[in-house]
Amino acid sequence: MENEEVKKKKMKPWLKAILIFVAVNIVIALPMMGFIEVLVLKGKGHKPSDMDYRGYITRELGMDPDAYEETYQMSHVSIPSSKTEGYLIPVYILKTTEEYEGFVIMSHGMNSNHEMIYPESEAFLKAGYNVVSFDQRKCGESTASYVSYGYYEGMDVVDVLNYALGTQPEGKVALWGQSMGGAAVENAMDETPVIENADYIVLDCPMGAMEELTGAPDIQNRTASVFNKFMVGYSFDDQSPYHQISGNKIPVLLILAGKENVIPDRSIAQIKETLTNAPGECEVYTCDNASHAEVWLEDPKEYEKRVDEFLK
Repeated sequence: MENEEVKKKKMKPWLKAILIFVAVNIVIALPMMGFIEVLVLKGKGHKPSDMDYRGYITRELGMDPDAYEETYQMSHVSIPSSKTEGYLIPVYILKTTEEYEGFVIMSHGMNSNHEMIYPESEAFLKAGYNVVSFDQRKCGESTASYVSYGYYEGMDVVDVLNYALGTQPEGKVALWGQSMGGAAVENAMDETPVIENADYIVLDCPMGAMEELTGAPDIQNRTASVFNKFMVGYSFDDQSPYHQISGNKIPVLLILAGKENVIPDRSIAQIKETLTNAPGECEVYTCDNASHAEVWLEDPKEYEKRVDEFLK
């Protein structure tokens, strides 16, 4: 009788195999991915004081951020997110000193903030565009506890655009996104406010789908995707921007780094192919000697020239 009871209490082999399979995949998949801070450490992260952005701008870029902000009359406002209750998006406005043409919404990359894109923003300011930028989630002054690799950030792009439409003078409307900020703009490209109002889109070394960044096998990505959906409310499919950009009709300037060292080749190829086959015009500028998100650093004059010509 005792042996019979032990047999009944033993876990069935097929159930045990499934649990082991799932556990092993979770253990293997998550450390392989750069997304463990989203899945496990989403409450941790940099505080604004952890990153010396202004020091970097002064030392590495040779810019004086205080003088820059004074020249372009920088102002700051916080606007409510329409998708995340209680979250305020930090927004920053720079005013052009040239004849006004319109405004641009600028979305920076990961581990960055609105100050770090001052060099690229000047290309638009010189072209007569006011700059409306914002700190991405968990970056700069943002109080969000995790980034979403362009998913929730894309919703923030739309909120910032709607704010700018109600506060900026009438004129042309452009969107610019770099790296993860590029994925944010891509994710916003099928939203009505963008479709109806944007005249130009500039994507600087944009990110593609999350699973392409992990380097993990498909089964591990699928497992992590389900876990991600449970933890932070979106799957890898939700984040992937290819569907959003496939029907794009807005002229796009796609800026690529010839020595790209962050975005996988398959992502770059997919973005380029999707935008080229979309109804809208797509112009591609590749800076052969630049690394990821450093096209301006490699050739600032050509960067400004390409942006200016594209906007005209």
